[in-house]
Amino acid sequence: MEIHPDELFSKLYENATTRKKKTLELINNACKKQSESDIKDFSIGTIARLIADDDGPSEQALRNKNGEDYRALINQWAEYYKVTTKKPKKERKSTVNDDILASISDPTTKALVGMLISENKKLKRENSLLKEQTTFTIDMRPINDTSRNKDVVITEPFYNNLTDTEIDALRNAISNEFMNHQGWTTDNYGRVKENGIQVYKAGYVTAIQKILNEI
Repeated sequence: MEIHPDELFSKLYENATTRKKKTLELINNACKKQSESDIKDFSIGTIARLIADDDGPSEQALRNKNGEDYRALINQWAEYYKVTTKKPKKERKSTVNDDILASISDPTTKALVGMLISENKKLKRENSLLKEQTTFTIDMRPINDTSRNKDVVITEPFYNNLTDTEIDALRNAISNEFMNHQGWTTDNYGRVKENGIQVYKAGYVTAIQKILNEI
């Protein structure tokens, strides 16, 4: 039969010194509080943090040889609730973008929308870097100018490399049929909403439309 942590606490408490009794009480109360939480975190660091305001021992002190009984009590709480004394990993919260991608069944459309999301994040990062720049040098000389700096690299717009399938997927991504199927609406600013809640910021639809117009 599995021993309840309170039973171990009573045994350790019985012959402990006054100082040790206080620490055992702090640890037991902290563990009891954690047992009532949705996330059962019985890690040494967390317990040490919870008892710090009451002058409880530090994490290092709990890990020392003299903290063996304290660790045993914490371990008993963890085992009783079928967890370990390791720090629980935080669950990654899904974002709106994750939900949008999960709702798209067509693989091609999902890939293209994912590409647009990634491109949007990249542009935001580049925009932040550009804001930090104070001086820009713009080379207005013709491309065939032999005096042009050889270090200047001229790149073609990424949409020039899109395949027919990818172009069709982009058209589908902002089509009325697709929007209606998803239950989305758009406005004049290219914003996409679902039941009044913003799914994509202003510029989403218009940006794709501009790409399609250039192809």
